[in-house]
Amino acid sequence: MSRTTPNPATRQDRRKLELEQRRDQRRAAREKAQTPSPLRSPMVLITGAAVLIGLVIVGFMLLTKPAAPSVADLTPPSSEIPFDAPVNGRTLGSDQAKVTVDIWSDFQCPACMNFATDIEPLTISSYVVPGKVRLVYHDAAFQGQKVQRPYDESVEPAAAARCAADQGFFWQMHNWLFANWNGENDGAFRADRLRAIATGAGLDLARYDSCMAVGDKQSAVRSETADALTAKINQTPTIIVNGVTYVGSPNNFADFAVVLDQAYDAAP
Repeated sequence: MSRTTPNPATRQDRRKLELEQRRDQRRAAREKAQTPSPLRSPMVLITGAAVLIGLVIVGFMLLTKPAAPSVADLTPPSSEIPFDAPVNGRTLGSDQAKVTVDIWSDFQCPACMNFATDIEPLTISSYVVPGKVRLVYHDAAFQGQKVQRPYDESVEPAAAARCAADQGFFWQMHNWLFANWNGENDGAFRADRLRAIATGAGLDLARYDSCMAVGDKQSAVRSETADALTAKINQTPTIIVNGVTYVGSPNNFADFAVVLDQAYDAAP
């Protein structure tokens, strides 16, 4: 049997190849060790920190978000509408009354609030209930136009009062709105607060919500406000007693009673 001697050149080539492979493996290991982990990348860390901060802020906002107003947060009116006062929408009093008082008003107007809370209750008990006077409310929603925001805090409460009128509760809503007046264009009549006021006034909230969502009441408020300007009524309250116009709220009920008595005596 013959014996084959290994080729020296072949062994050298193999040895050289093995050395080259080891060098390549060591180089690859060094490069891998020097390559930063994606988790240690500055951009990854910054992005992660930003996400974490965002989650903390959102969580804080959710935890600190104020609860929707409730009736308990509101001020009830100091007077109520008498059960024996005839009501027809935004009219209070007998159709046969000799004196008609047209009230052009804005639920955001402080002078209107003074008239509604100081003068109207005594007018109702002394003149409306006995059948001498009837009150007719008209919208002159001017105050919200001062800021020109999409949500008009003069138009929206007036629309809410019209929705209340559909349920026979206009004057109750009128009283609750003025009792909770809290400045002009400052959130007193934002949507969630109006809804709480509607609850206090005794409205069916499902009907109220549907009514407010349609938008026709808001359009009616704007239309009547335009009618006021056409009639040269540009201040609130403007009070018209049997056709005679008085601008501003009376100083007191005694002064207004004189006006009502004179109108009653002069009426046919």
